[in-house]
Amino acid sequence: PKAVIKMSSSRDSMSALDGSMVADYGFDPLNLANVDLNLGSASEKDRSSAYVLRDYREAELRHGRLAMLAALGWPVQELLNPTISRALREPLLLTETAGRSPSVLNGGLEQGPIPITLAVFALAIGAIDLYSLKLKEEQGEAWLPGDFGFDPLNVLGGASRQARRDMQAKEINNGRLAMIAVTIYVLEEAVNKAPITQITPWLFQPLFTNPAVVNFLNDAFSVASGRTG
Repeated sequence: PKAVIKMSSSRDSMSALDGSMVADYGFDPLNLANVDLNLGSASEKDRSSAYVLRDYREAELRHGRLAMLAALGWPVQELLNPTISRALREPLLLTETAGRSPSVLNGGLEQGPIPITLAVFALAIGAIDLYSLKLKEEQGEAWLPGDFGFDPLNVLGGASRQARRDMQAKEINNGRLAMIAVTIYVLEEAVNKAPITQITPWLFQPLFTNPAVVNFLNDAFSVASGRTG
């Protein structure tokens, strides 16, 4: 069953970060949990801290999910774009950016199908926003941030309440890590003018191609062969 957060009629004097929410570690140095920056606050001046925190959690989940996709897609397109371009006999879209993923800081967003792709993603995000607002209005206080009822593999089917909380915490923590990773991708490529896959190649190549690993395995096999000989 979904947890129901009780909302008070006036803004709470204490932070809603009391540890009851999944992946709440009490870290809020800027006290943002008590600052209502949601557009709805323009008409609802006395929303409780718990209500404000639900909206922030919804935003965190959406950004985290998008960041997890970006954290994977960013280096993968830098690694595979040359191969795919040759296979399809299409122009190499990373030429303008010197092998870096097209972005606001790297440039290259005006090339080929990129503008159309970005427009499609923007429309999809807008549709998800509208659907989320509809769910929030229909479910009221029973609304759970980030829950769209989408579970095609039935991963949570039959899971206990604690198991669900554990999986939710893993999603949130991985999303937070992905947001940090994507920020590092953007800044490193903007500063170094080189693809992230070249700046830190050991993160994006199989271990068996790493010279240090190859040398270690060769030494280990040499020692083993010497003992058996």
